[in-house]
Amino acid sequence: MQMHTIVRTAAALLVAAAFAGCSLLKVAVATGDPLPKEEMNLRTMTRGFYYDMAGEVAAAADSIVERSSDPAVRIAAVQWKIRATRAGVSAAMQGIPDVALSDLWMLCRRMDASFAARPDSLLFGAQSDIARRTARRLDARIGRLARQMLPEERYALMERFVGEYLAEHPAPEGDAVDNTTLAWLEYLREHGVEHNYATGSIAEVLADVNDRVSGQTQQLSNTLGWSKDILEMQLRQDSLRSQIGAQLDSLERDFGRMVAVAEHLPEISDRVLEEMNGQVTQLIWTMNASVEEAFGLFDRQRMALQGYVTQEREALIGQLRTTGEELVRSALDAVPGLVGRILLYVVLALAVLIGGPFALGFWLGGVRQRAKWKKEGNG
Repeated sequence: MQMHTIVRTAAALLVAAAFAGCSLLKVAVATGDPLPKEEMNLRTMTRGFYYDMAGEVAAAADSIVERSSDPAVRIAAVQWKIRATRAGVSAAMQGIPDVALSDLWMLCRRMDASFAARPDSLLFGAQSDIARRTARRLDARIGRLARQMLPEERYALMERFVGEYLAEHPAPEGDAVDNTTLAWLEYLREHGVEHNYATGSIAEVLADVNDRVSGQTQQLSNTLGWSKDILEMQLRQDSLRSQIGAQLDSLERDFGRMVAVAEHLPEISDRVLEEMNGQVTQLIWTMNASVEEAFGLFDRQRMALQGYVTQEREALIGQLRTTGEELVRSALDAVPGLVGRILLYVVLALAVLIGGPFALGFWLGGVRQRAKWKKEGNG
């Protein structure tokens, strides 16, 4: 019993000395299981499809703007690429790869169905086929992507889910987008599939956050530039210029009549001058009203853009704060268990390395002593 106490005390002293003086012992904390390779590939391909989709929509809208002379059609084309890319980045940058893919699929299919059903007069006029071909091509591409990246059973489930969800839910109002996270997980559970949601390792989570911030920032920058284009188109509309041009033409005709009559009838010249003065006054009022309207519209657009930028910035800061807190909490929760396991392994190793030879020597000494006693007794 006394020997056992001595062994335990020696082991404790050796452990303390090892932790105090060993410079080779390093503790590394790595929390969170990495995402499966299939989910990482699905996330990468889905976000890659979003960037392709944004590029194709922007190119199609720019082509419509270049080919159309109607200001309403040009403005509608720019608004289309703003709405489509905004909805696309919100869908593609979600944390669950399955949900991101299904939401992007719904976006492309809904856009294709809407463009196919609407007449040219309610779309982009004579250039409506450009948008229809783009939407049809994107819908087909994301369907092929889902078939390539998902297992056969999961692909069949997602295809039915997309069709049923679009049939039951009309298009959202304004720029709102669908978020089908809960609906998709419940749909899987109804069909006997339990989804194992994992955030991934710390490195993967940080890469995901960086990808989200980069995508949202790029989309926000594009939106600001495109909104400026819309404002310029609205300021260049022909209605104001035609009104001012008509006033100038009227003044030119009046001035010509005045010159022709002034040589013979001075009294008529006075009347023409009075009429011209009224025309000039009316022209000045029209120009003042046009300038005030243009600056008022610009101010409203600026306030709307500033509100949108503030909202997106607050949302990104909230996501970063939440992610950082979760990472720190996970790392701190994992430290006690890791340190406990290391202490257990060290104590077991020391017990084997020190206690084993000591016990063996103690046993061999007893055997030798008994043999000596036996020999003396025989003698």
